[in-house]
Amino acid sequence: MSKFERIVRDPEICGGQPTIKGTRVLVLDILDWLKEGKSFEEILANFPTITREDIQEIITYAKEMIAGEVVIYGSKESEVSTR
Repeated sequence: MSKFERIVRDPEICGGQPTIKGTRVLVLDILDWLKEGKSFEEILANFPTITREDIQEIITYAKEMIAGEVVIYGSKESEVSTR
């Protein structure tokens, strides 16, 4: 069970990319809007099927995905064990 209630990954929807539950709105699309400096109000006006809470969860989701990255310095990819 995912800790994110509003974000789903379903291979039948948008090729399995993370989307807002019940929509075809991609998490990446909302992150792009945020990156461009758009306000929540601008995003909500352009994506009427999502909510402010959806955007807040996208931000938390992105933060946790980044925090969970494993970066190994000084090794070639072929030398890194994937156990």
